[in-house]
Amino acid sequence: MPAEAHPARPAGPEVTTAREVRQEIRDWRRGRAELRWGEVLSDAYVGLFCVVMVGAMAGNVVLRLRRLADETCAGSCSEVRSAAPWLVALAVALLALGMARLLGPVFSPPAANSWVLTSPVDRGALLRPGWMRTVALTVVGAALLLLAPAVLGGLAWPDAVGYLVAGSTAALACVGVAALSQVREGAASRRLTWLVTLALWAVLGLAATEELGRLPEVPPGTVAVVAVALAVVAVLTAWRAAVVLGSVSRRVLGQTEHLSPSLSGALSSVDLGLMYDVLLARRWGRGAHVRSRRGGPVGWSALAHRDLLRARRAPQPYVLLAGLVLVPYAAAEADAGRAVVLATTLAGLLGGPALCSGLRVVVRTEGLARMMPFKRQTLLLAHLVVPGTALMLFALATTPTLVRVVDDGGAVNLAIACGLSSVAATLRWITGKPPNYAAPMVSTPAGGAPTGVIFSVLRGFDVWAITALPLMFGQGGMLLSSLLSVGVIAFLTSDGLQQPPAPASPEPRAR
Repeated sequence: MPAEAHPARPAGPEVTTAREVRQEIRDWRRGRAELRWGEVLSDAYVGLFCVVMVGAMAGNVVLRLRRLADETCAGSCSEVRSAAPWLVALAVALLALGMARLLGPVFSPPAANSWVLTSPVDRGALLRPGWMRTVALTVVGAALLLLAPAVLGGLAWPDAVGYLVAGSTAALACVGVAALSQVREGAASRRLTWLVTLALWAVLGLAATEELGRLPEVPPGTVAVVAVALAVVAVLTAWRAAVVLGSVSRRVLGQTEHLSPSLSGALSSVDLGLMYDVLLARRWGRGAHVRSRRGGPVGWSALAHRDLLRARRAPQPYVLLAGLVLVPYAAAEADAGRAVVLATTLAGLLGGPALCSGLRVVVRTEGLARMMPFKRQTLLLAHLVVPGTALMLFALATTPTLVRVVDDGGAVNLAIACGLSSVAATLRWITGKPPNYAAPMVSTPAGGAPTGVIFSVLRGFDVWAITALPLMFGQGGMLLSSLLSVGVIAFLTSDGLQQPPAPASPEPRAR
C-alpha cells in the first residue's frame, strides 16, 4: 500500500526496535524446529524423572550423613563443621567470579556479535535478556550447590534459609562486579578475586587450627542481617550492570568470541582435556610477547629450566597449591582420621594439572615433541621435574597431619607415598589421549560417542583411587601404593606408548 494512504505515519525510514529483532529471530528459529511436541514432552519427562530420582538419592545420602555427623561430631569437630558451610559459600562465590571473568557475564554468541549487534538497535535492550538469564542461573545454581552444606553444617532452618540467601546473593554480587568490570574494562573483578581468595584462605586457616574455637560467638540474627545486606548489594550491582549494558563495545564482547565455541565443543564431547587445552591456550595467549633469555643448562635439564622460568613468569598455580596445604590440616582438625591421606592426595590432584603447562604441550603436540633431540621418556620426565618436586614438597608439608594416621613414626614415608600418588594421578590426567573418532562409536541416548569419551571424566581419579586407598591400611598399604604409583609413572612415560609413525607410501617402480 502506498505511503500516502497513511497520513499519520511520520516521514522517513522506520526504526526497528530490539523487541522486533528478537521476535524475528524467535520466529525464524521456531519455523525451522525439527522436534515435535510429543518428542519434547517425552524428553522432558525422562529428564524430570532422572532429576527427581537422583535428587531423592542425593537427599537421602545427605540426610544420612547429617545424622552420622550429629552422633559422632563433638569438640573441635563441631567447630570445624560449623565453619564448613561458610567455606563452601566463599568457594562458590569464588567459582562464580572465576567463571564470570573467564566467559564474560555479558556475553553474545559469535553470530549475534557479527550480525545483530551491528544493526542500528539499542544494544542494551538486546543484551538485557541474556543478562537476566545469567542472573537467574547464578542464583539458582549457587543455591543448589549450597543446599548440601546447609544440611550437613547442622544449621537450624531459619539460619539455613539465611545461609542460602547469603551465599547465592554473594555469588550474584561477584558476577555483577565482573559484569561492571567487563563493560568498563576495569580491574575491580581482578581485585575482588584476590580479596575473596584471601578471605577463603583465612577462614580455611582458622578451621585448620584451634583459633576457630577462640573466636567470639556470633549473635543471633547475624545471618539474617548478612543475608539482607548481601541481597541489597547483589540487587544494586545487577541493576547497575543492566543499566550500563548499552555502553559496552563490540570489541569487549568479541574477546570471548572464539573461546565460547571451543569450550562448548569440548563440554559437549565431555573432553575435559580439550577444555584444559583451550584454557591453556587462552592463558598463555594473553601475553603478546615474552622476553627471551639466553644461557642456562644444556640437555634435558634445559626443559626443566624452561619450566622454572614459566613458573617465575606465572606463579599463580604454585600459590594455589601452597594454599591447598591447609585442606589436610582442616581435615585433621575435623577428626577425619585415616581419611586425611585422601584429602592430601585429592588436593594434590586438583592443584597438579595447572603446574604442567610444558608437559601438556609436548604431550598434545607430537610434531613439537619429535623436534626435540630426546626420547619420549626423557622428554616427559624432564617436564615432570618441576611440577613433581612441587607436589612432593606439598605432600611433605602435610606431614604433621599424618602423625595420627601412622603410629610407628612413619609420617614422612606416608607423606612421600601421598606425593607419589598425586604425581601419578596428575600424570595420568595430563597424558590422556584425545578421543579417537575414527574408532567404532558407542550408541548413547545423546547419539554416537567414541569409547574413550565415556570414561574421560574419570581420568586421573582412577589412578588416585587405586593409589590413595591403600594408604589407609598401614605399612603394607603404603608399600603397595608406592609401587603402584611408580609403576604408573614408568608406564605413562615409557616409549612404548608413543604412536608408531605412519608407513611411508611405496615408491613407484620403474618400468
